[in-house]
Amino acid sequence: MQKLAILALVFAITASKFVDTHTSLAQINADPFGHVVLSAIKAHLQAQTPANEVNMLLNAVGAGIVQDQNDHDHAFELDTTTNNRIVEDLEKEILYHQNQIAANTQLRDDTIEALAVSEEDIRVTIQDIANNEATYAREEATRNQQHETFVAKIAAIDDVIDAIDDAAKLIQHLSLGASFAQIKTKFDSLHKKLSDNTSHSALLQPVITALTELATHGVNQKALTKIAQLLSEIRQQLVQEKAAKTDVEERQAAHWAEFSVHLANEHTRLVERKAQLEVQIQEQKDTIEDAISWIEFHTLELENSEERLAGQQAWFAVQSQIYETQTSERTAQQEIVDRLQEHISEKLSTTAQFIASRN
Repeated sequence: MQKLAILALVFAITASKFVDTHTSLAQINADPFGHVVLSAIKAHLQAQTPANEVNMLLNAVGAGIVQDQNDHDHAFELDTTTNNRIVEDLEKEILYHQNQIAANTQLRDDTIEALAVSEEDIRVTIQDIANNEATYAREEATRNQQHETFVAKIAAIDDVIDAIDDAAKLIQHLSLGASFAQIKTKFDSLHKKLSDNTSHSALLQPVITALTELATHGVNQKALTKIAQLLSEIRQQLVQEKAAKTDVEERQAAHWAEFSVHLANEHTRLVERKAQLEVQIQEQKDTIEDAISWIEFHTLELENSEERLAGQQAWFAVQSQIYETQTSERTAQQEIVDRLQEHISEKLSTTAQFIASRN
């Protein structure tokens, strides 16, 4: 409202060129500043001061207005420079905090995704370790069972070979002339041992039958030769069987030795992988926690910077308004001084009469 009033006054003073002096001076007198100046002029006139001193007074007032405006211009220029620097700094701060929030938000989101992958990896790794250990235990048990079976079968073969060798000795004794009565006890014991055998019953059956016939029908060289030949053949088969089983045992043992090393190496690798994933998961959790903390920090700092920027802008808006208002006031005051100088110079008597007649 004050600014509008000042502008109206300026307009009125300008328009006074086209109205009479009394009207112009009345308008000046209605303005508080104009009233003060007219009062000062009145005092000079009452003191019968020369007209040039009145002009000097008006010049001094005008110079004061110009000086005030220059000082105000300089102060406002400093305020503007300071404001621009502060605003620029605050805008940089705001941009920095916005970028930090965006970067840490992206880091948090990316790490959350990576953490999910790591947690799935360690779940699979733990399951792989369990599978590895179960496989090792199962295969080791299988291998132990294979070895125990091998030992038992070899022992059974050796027993049969021993029995075959004993039978061969008895046949040799008979071939050399020993009587059946002399070996009957050993013969019966051997016959029972062969008959009781269950691991090679089919293989031994021809020998058992031949020995039974020998005991029943008596000893003859042809029968002894046949039995000796049969025992030799059976022994050869038993030796071959033992060799075959030994070969299988050795191959199974070699396979288990190789496979157990593979399983052990794989177990070591999986355990190390699990340890690495545990460290990685903890680091990812720490990264997420740090990112969240930084987001919270920069969010608060951003709000603070935005508040400071808004406050600075509001302050400068007030300073700008004050500057514009006071500049308009000084412009109006300068117009009054100019009009009074014109009246004093051109219409001194009329002006003096108006001043003298005012209250």
